Amino acid sequence: MNKALYADPDKCTGCNRCASVCAALKTGAFAPTRAHIRINNYPHHGFSAPSLCFQCPSAACHKACPSDAISRNAVDALVVDAEKCTACGSCIAACPYGMIELAESGAAAKCDLCNGDPACVKECFPGALSFAEKTPELIRKKGAQMKQRSNEGRPAEKRARLGKALLSISRG
Repeated sequence: MNKALYADPDKCTGCNRCASVCAALKTGAFAPTRAHIRINNYPHHGFSAPSLCFQCPSAACHKACPSDAISRNAVDALVVDAEKCTACGSCIAACPYGMIELAESGAAAKCDLCNGDPACVKECFPGALSFAEKTPELIRKKGAQMKQRSNEGRPAEKRARLGKALLSISRG
């Protein structure tokens, strides 16, 4: 597939509708904390930044998985096979964006692009999320965001650092 999920933090209102619909579809509960997309809110700066899986071309989570539980699906999204996942946490530690965590089932969980039709994009009324053709401009913007990696800390800490970095890029 020649499409990419992209977040434009300048358009994000921090409403969490994307995270709510994601959690509802993936876990059966309208609980943004269980979603595979997360929103970082910085109220003192008047800024919110979606954190999402970049579906990295050379994914650290995929390389780190000792049980071969992470693979690419038909829409080129990295997916976790819960049957193969041993819940060792290697993929979680390896993800530089904090976008893979253990689900209540005990297996690792992450965005799978809803099989090429991301529900989060449909629910994002301000248009902060898009699933669009990989144009040179989109690749450049996404590349700038992907440079904001963090190899230290828990997933929430990595997402917070990514959000602050996106604030700097946006306001830079």
